[in-house]
Amino acid sequence: MAISRRFRSPSSATSGEPRARVVDRLVIHPDALDFRTLCERAIRPETRYLVLDLDRTFHFGRNLGELLGWELCAYAAYGPDYLRARRDSRKPSRFLFDWSRPWAMSRYLARGARLWAYPGLLYFFMVKLGTRIGPMRRWLYRRFGVDPIEAVQQVPRTALMHHLSDVPMDTLRELARDIWVRFQGDQVIQAADLAWLRERCPDLRIIISSASPQPVLEAAAAELHVDDIFYTAVEEHDGYLSSPYALHRLFMLLRPPRRISPPSRVHVNAGEAKMARLLERFHDFADPSVHTVGITDTSYGEDHAWANYFKTVIDINSPTPFAPIVAATSPLREIHSARVLTKAELDGSAPGRSGHGRTPSFAAAPRSLVSADLLARLDRILPRVEDLLARYSSEADAISESRKRLDARIDALLADIEREVDSFNSASGPERHRALLRLYRYSRTNRRLHRKVAHIERGMASVTYALTTLFEASRAMVDRDPETATA
Repeated sequence: MAISRRFRSPSSATSGEPRARVVDRLVIHPDALDFRTLCERAIRPETRYLVLDLDRTFHFGRNLGELLGWELCAYAAYGPDYLRARRDSRKPSRFLFDWSRPWAMSRYLARGARLWAYPGLLYFFMVKLGTRIGPMRRWLYRRFGVDPIEAVQQVPRTALMHHLSDVPMDTLRELARDIWVRFQGDQVIQAADLAWLRERCPDLRIIISSASPQPVLEAAAAELHVDDIFYTAVEEHDGYLSSPYALHRLFMLLRPPRRISPPSRVHVNAGEAKMARLLERFHDFADPSVHTVGITDTSYGEDHAWANYFKTVIDINSPTPFAPIVAATSPLREIHSARVLTKAELDGSAPGRSGHGRTPSFAAAPRSLVSADLLARLDRILPRVEDLLARYSSEADAISESRKRLDARIDALLADIEREVDSFNSASGPERHRALLRLYRYSRTNRRLHRKVAHIERGMASVTYALTTLFEASRAMVDRDPETATA
C-alpha cells in the first residue's frame, strides 16, 4: 500500500502537529448478513455519495475483468454462435471446456496459455504468493517501489486491454452482460438493494469506481442503474477500443495493434487515481458537511487510500480490512467490516460460491470500538507510525530533485510517444511497421525510467513496507479480545 498523499501533507510536516490519528469508531459485524442490514447499520440517511468498487465487491471472490479476458479466449476458439447456444446452460466458472469439440478446445487452451501465461504467472507469484511471504513481500517493495501491487497489477491489466481491442465494443458489452448474469449467484449487492437504499437516502448518488475496463462497468451500470461509473479507459475509435500505448514484445509478436491509444487518452482508474477522478468530478465531495461512504473488498489493500477521503468506509468480504489509523487530515470517522451474504447463500436458488472458509475471522460478539478504546489498544503502535511518517517525509525530501528530473524525462518521453502514436495510427505499410518499432523502443525506455524511479525511492518504499505491516498489526489488534491484544 502506497502512503496516501494526505499522510504526506506538508502542513503537518511543518507545524509539528500529528500526521496520523485513530478513527472515531470501528465496528466489526460478527455474523454474515445481507447487504440491506449492513446499510441500516452503517449508512446514514443523509449520505450524498456512495462509491463502490466492482470486482469482488459486488461478486464474492470474482473479478469480472479477468472473467471477460477468459471469455474472449472462448469467443475466439468456439465462436459467437456456440457461446450464444450455451448461454443458459453454462456454470459459473472462468473456464469453458467442451470435450465434444476437441479442436476448438485445443485452440481455447492454446490461446489462453499464449495470452495469459506470462501476466497470470506474474500476478500469481508476485501478488497472490508475494503478499503472503514476508521476505518476498519486502523484496516487492524494493523492486517495484512504494506501490508494488499496483505496479504488478498493471501487467495483466495492460494485457487485457490489448486483447479487448480485438473485438467490437458491442460484442464486448454482450459478453460482459452474459458474465454478469452467469455469476449472479455470487452477487452480494443487487439492483433491488440499491433501489431500496435510494428510498432510504433521498439525496444519494451511487457511483461505481473500478480499475476494470469500460464494457465491464457499462454492464454493471445497465444491471444496477447507478448514477456514474469510472473505469480504466483508452481511446475508442470506430466501434473498437484501441490498444494501450504500453507495448511489450509479447503483444507485438502475437498481433500488431490495429490502433493504439495515445497517453492522453489512457486513464488507469486504480489506487489514488480513483479518488482524484471523484474529487475532480464532484466538487462538493470533500465538503465537511457532505456525508460520503465508500464500500470495497480491498482484496490486497489496493483501496486502503479510501480511508483518507471518505467520512465512512466499509470493507466487505475482505481479507485485508481497513486499519483504524488514518491521516490526521482525513475526514474519516467510521470504519465498518462485514461479511455479506451472496444471492446463492440467501435464497439457495442460484448457483454460486459458498461462504465457507471466508476471511477474515470475526469475533463471536458484536464489537464497536470508539477512539478511546482504539487508543488504549494502539498506544504503542501510533508513535511508531508517527516516526515512520516523519522518516518517509525526510526520504521524500532527500530525493525530491532527482525525482523531479526523472518526472520531467518521463513527461518528455510521453510527449514523444503521443506524436509517434499519431504517426502509427495514420500510417500504412512499411512506415506503420517502422512507427511500431519506434514505439516499442519508447516503451522500453519508459519501463527503464520507471525502474529508476523505483530505485531512487527505495528508502520511501522501505518505510511504506514497514507502515503497511504496522497498519495490518493495528487492525489485527482490534480484532482480537482485549486481554490478548498486545503490541
